[in-house]
Amino acid sequence: MKIATILAAVCITFFCQAEKEPAFFFVPEDTSGPFPVAVWLHGYRGYSSDGYFPGESRASMQAHADEIGAVIVGFPATTDLGDDTQQWSEEPVADHAYIQYRLSIISKSIPLDLERVVLFGFSQGAMVAGDLASLYPDSYSGAILMSPGGIGMPMASEKRLTSHSSQRYFCFCGAEEHPGNVELTKAYAQHFRSVLGAEVTLKLYPGIDQHTRPPDFMEKFPDWASEILKKENQNQSSHTTPASAPR
Repeated sequence: MKIATILAAVCITFFCQAEKEPAFFFVPEDTSGPFPVAVWLHGYRGYSSDGYFPGESRASMQAHADEIGAVIVGFPATTDLGDDTQQWSEEPVADHAYIQYRLSIISKSIPLDLERVVLFGFSQGAMVAGDLASLYPDSYSGAILMSPGGIGMPMASEKRLTSHSSQRYFCFCGAEEHPGNVELTKAYAQHFRSVLGAEVTLKLYPGIDQHTRPPDFMEKFPDWASEILKKENQNQSSHTTPASAPR
């Protein structure tokens, strides 16, 4: 399928969803932009305009944005299932184009630094986050994968690029979750580290058998997101040529 056709389909999907649940935003209150961005990728049929952690207050999620110094945003996934729920297409070109389109619209009202974008997702959203971050390392600084799983097969990049070395990944799952989720979490971590040469943290949480977010997510998420953005900052600094250096 030609890219133009995919983009047209993505745009049609977006406008068809315009009357459904709106995007959510948490914007740092005490700083000015442009802001780095953390994009939430929800699980299958799992979007909520209330935010990215069921049962938590908006104030607690706003505190995350303030601590990270990044805009946290989420929106319904690519494909409308016809019952007010959505799923990611798992077609990387389409999902990437859709996310970039949504961010470009948001950036018209909120100053975003679109060169510093972190993806974080759960279940299907985690698989899509890992695939997109690996395939488009110039667009995404890294990703946080929580209990990845999907309808199709993973589609992470098989080709190591220079920009992969500047990325940071966190891969999490309950140690006693469904074996498919556990094995996919470990496989992503191994792939990012060995094939792509990225920096990776893998943790399987002992005693956790539910398909859910890590038990320390609300405490640790700002640290994880900040580590990814810090890694990106360090890489950018290492490529800065001092004014006095010979050329």
